[in-house]
Amino acid sequence: MRFTPNGPDQDMRQTAARIAKYRIHQSRYGYSRWILIERASGRPVGDAGLLFLDDYGWIDFGYRLAQPFWGRGLATEAGSAWIEKAFTELGLERLTAIVHPENHASMRVLAKLGFFKERQDVIRGMRCLVYGLTSARLRTPHPRD
Repeated sequence: MRFTPNGPDQDMRQTAARIAKYRIHQSRYGYSRWILIERASGRPVGDAGLLFLDDYGWIDFGYRLAQPFWGRGLATEAGSAWIEKAFTELGLERLTAIVHPENHASMRVLAKLGFFKERQDVIRGMRCLVYGLTSARLRTPHPRD
């Protein structure tokens, strides 16, 4: 969680409030961050999805996984499903993702998903790299950025 602007939830009350915001977002936009469940155990392992960021006017793809589940391809699997939903079912044209410049694992995930690095910025108080993906670019092969 050191690579997320808000850091980890401090307690269950804060987690419940975050989930309540996701539910409101889901009702308003038809998408949000959804819980990720490990198939084998049925345990929650993180979340992934899309959020409209009013402050910036873009739709952010993001994910968070508990550390024991890093490196298993879950972020790429969830990201592929969300990209498919975004560009086909939801009819979106563009997604953005932000990543801390030291989070090399997330940069690799975004590259696998087809995102391209656009710029450096400060988003919600965090120094980050801004990545983008358009439906047109996804359909057209491009060299790695």
